[in-house]
Amino acid sequence: GNLLGDSFMARQALLELGALPTILIVCVEMGLEKIQMLGQQQQQQQQQGDALVTALQLVRNSIWSLINFIRGGDILSSSSSFIAETIQQIDLAVLLSLPESIQSITNNSECISAAFNVAIETCWLIVFLTNHNEASSFGIVNWLSQDILMGLGTRLCSGVDAVIIQFKQIEDESDDGDALNNSGDQSTTSFLASNPKIAENVSNSSIPCCRALTNIAIYLDSVPKNGEVIVQAKQSVTSALLSEMTARCLVELISVGSIGGGTEADTIACSATSLASIILTDASRDFEKYAESTAVWSLLPALVQGLIGPMSFYDFRREILWAIWNMLQHNRLQHRLLMEIISGTSTEEVAKALTEMLVALESSDAVEPALGLVDMLLRTLDESHTRATTGKSLKTLFEEVGLVDALWFVCDNDVDESEVAEMAAELIDDFYEEQEEEDDGDDGMMVTAPSVNGQQFQFQA
Repeated sequence: GNLLGDSFMARQALLELGALPTILIVCVEMGLEKIQMLGQQQQQQQQQGDALVTALQLVRNSIWSLINFIRGGDILSSSSSFIAETIQQIDLAVLLSLPESIQSITNNSECISAAFNVAIETCWLIVFLTNHNEASSFGIVNWLSQDILMGLGTRLCSGVDAVIIQFKQIEDESDDGDALNNSGDQSTTSFLASNPKIAENVSNSSIPCCRALTNIAIYLDSVPKNGEVIVQAKQSVTSALLSEMTARCLVELISVGSIGGGTEADTIACSATSLASIILTDASRDFEKYAESTAVWSLLPALVQGLIGPMSFYDFRREILWAIWNMLQHNRLQHRLLMEIISGTSTEEVAKALTEMLVALESSDAVEPALGLVDMLLRTLDESHTRATTGKSLKTLFEEVGLVDALWFVCDNDVDESEVAEMAAELIDDFYEEQEEEDDGDDGMMVTAPSVNGQQFQFQA
């Protein structure tokens, strides 16, 4: 495995030895057969536990080596078809469900932890197999099954339980019965709750689960829907993504991005937000059909809460902005969704968060969705309704949190005469021109516009 991941020359040398993928797959099959055999034998617990751990480690290392073989990317043209054929020999669904299978034959925590490691590595294998650049080469539609989707869903749920235990300090299901047991498997939930160190490792499985499901959805959306296999695969994935279970899991994962949990929590939340973006964007194309879906009306408030959270990191907020923006464009229920965004929380907090993203130092790739949402809110929503709920117009709320200065900042820092800068200028002209004229009159000889430096506004001399 280390040699495969080292360099092109190392991979090439190992390939020249012949049948490398087959060797790895044989190791996986041998390990699974050994695990099955041990489960059927009556042995002393310690002896059985040691043998199971060894077999599980063999399977895990073989999958890890196969990932390194694939992820290099420089041997795909000559080997992808062979991998596509041999990968079908591995029962990915069985590998994904190993934690539950091992728990049915032993309560040895080392064995169960090793089984989780196999399942997590399998999730990463699926991520690389479904990468949008290589998915067609690896024949995704030939091995993607309902069982694999269910397996990813199970691992996502157990990952959520582990995330809750790790980041929300819930040590036992009795502390918060609604939060834990997302997977519906009581034994897995209880095991993670009583083994927080293992839960810390399992929480990371939510990242490859989200990325794998995202990759699968993107690939199936990019290929022509002119074959029965493709159509069935697309329907199965859509059903899985729009399920109440998936929505509940994603809401929990998104929420950890706004609790100040550090880089790991931020990465988990960003991965969940990317998957939520795919779900909401896909639903928006036929929104009347999915208008009452649990996924839509639970994910959107979770994203808004992440956007306005004072401890949310920039990367997380950027992912949220793109998710909301992609969902709202060309959506026939745009007005209703915009009302949902500002009615479920403080309108001022939403205005402040959007304005902050326009002037953040890292904001070059977040300006477009942030400015687009500002433009959409100001031009679409009924000012009378906003006054009735907040006592102020939306225009005034944005002005009070510094939008005008932020719009000038976008214009002043544009060097390409971009559409974004043009939109910012139009917002100034259409909504704040009178205020600008009044300011110019009050300032007398001072005619230069304010500029911003980081989060502080400064007037140029």
